[in-house]
Amino acid sequence: MDLIISTQLSAIQNQFASDIFQLAPSPRLTSNSPWVLLDPGQRIRVKIDIFHSLDLSGIFNQVQYRVVSDDDWNNLVFQRYFPAKGTLMAKALQQFPSASYYRQWQALMDGLDEDNAEIIQNHCLMQWFDKLYWVPHPGSDRMWSTKKGGKEWVVLPPGGQGNCPRLAVNPRFHGKDTPWLVEETS
Repeated sequence: MDLIISTQLSAIQNQFASDIFQLAPSPRLTSNSPWVLLDPGQRIRVKIDIFHSLDLSGIFNQVQYRVVSDDDWNNLVFQRYFPAKGTLMAKALQQFPSASYYRQWQALMDGLDEDNAEIIQNHCLMQWFDKLYWVPHPGSDRMWSTKKGGKEWVVLPPGGQGNCPRLAVNPRFHGKDTPWLVEETS
């Protein structure tokens, strides 16, 4: 791989976690506890290792999660975070355009021909993304969806009410290193 492309990919990967947490939502009512326990300084400094554990107790006050299928992880979640070259995005797309990693990704894709763009996306970056245990479950128009889910969503802690962030759990890691998820669902 070309050194310039390798450097660009590294910058995207290094910025990814910080961008996601800087865009994390808060409850509409300021009287409600925040969903994310990280203060603004911690959100800026957060690193990718935050996505390498399913112990979410120190990160979130309340969440809902769903273990997605391999197909959804690859074709829905990954494709929303790292769309293929030429993908048309929703007109009212929220949060993603504000993330510098996403703008860098789009610039990288725009500078590559179709074949190289596919190789970078589906081989280099997919291998990296597949090592993440979870990410915010993206809606069709936003990175952080907070709508109250149906019975396919598990709310943590149990009995939590109302809307809160939705997380997509990588099926490759469910059941491994998951103290919070295991305690709550077993």
